[in-house]
Amino acid sequence: MPLHLVGRDPLGGPAAVWLDTESGSLVVKGLTSTEDELNGRPVPEGKASVTLPDRMKPIILEALELIRILGLDQD
Repeated sequence: MPLHLVGRDPLGGPAAVWLDTESGSLVVKGLTSTEDELNGRPVPEGKASVTLPDRMKPIILEALELIRILGLDQD
């Protein structure tokens, strides 16, 4: 799984986004929360949820564009 770092939290937080350049998958590191911080909404069993701060949106969009440019999109 060769990873390409797309970007890190611009405010120096723990969040970061990588792109797996073989599969086109995004790998997101970073934010954890306690059950109390999930606004009372349980995450369904077997599913995962990632909430990133709005400041990470440009990094996610850049990663999606890179997937398109590399021809790794599934569409």
